[in-house]
Amino acid sequence: PSGAAEPEEEQEHWTEAEWEAWNRRERAKQRAEMPVGSSPSTDSIVSHVSYKVFHKGLLMSHEPGRLFFSEIPKNVDPRIGEMLQPIFSHINRDDHSERAALMHITRALLKRCGWEGSDDCSGWLRMYITHFPCISCVAVTCQFVRFFPAVRLELDFDNMWKTRFEPADKLGADRFHGQGGLAGRRKRIEDGFFEW
Repeated sequence: PSGAAEPEEEQEHWTEAEWEAWNRRERAKQRAEMPVGSSPSTDSIVSHVSYKVFHKGLLMSHEPGRLFFSEIPKNVDPRIGEMLQPIFSHINRDDHSERAALMHITRALLKRCGWEGSDDCSGWLRMYITHFPCISCVAVTCQFVRFFPAVRLELDFDNMWKTRFEPADKLGADRFHGQGGLAGRRKRIEDGFFEW
């Protein structure tokens, strides 16, 4: 067999070994079309943060770059947790990396400027997240801006669904999108049709 489906009358003459070889190729095609990896989990999302913050025009705190992972920072004043409240939606979201980063930064800044000094802070904070933020993290980010209104927040993020499930090279990506992306892949799998 050539690998393509043969007319039914010709398929009746295949040997058992030919059928097995054809089935192996078809299974390999199916595996090649399946997404690699699993859905993004809280533990796999990381935030990279850098910032330079001034208090009344004087440099107060500078971080050239640091990674934050999924965890609740230790020894954080409960008032900071109340300032940056997560939204419970299906699951507990209090340990997301974005919130961990903002809680850590809030703690560092308030130790230097005091609880009443956050309005006198200015500067910038850059955060890159390896997956787009959930609604809870968007809410926490908005709460941070509320307490530090003159600190410019620059936020960028990736789409882990896209980076995990799309081909890595240009030709593969063009083919993938030409065939309808993830929706097209899902339809081909459901239909049992795998075009090479």
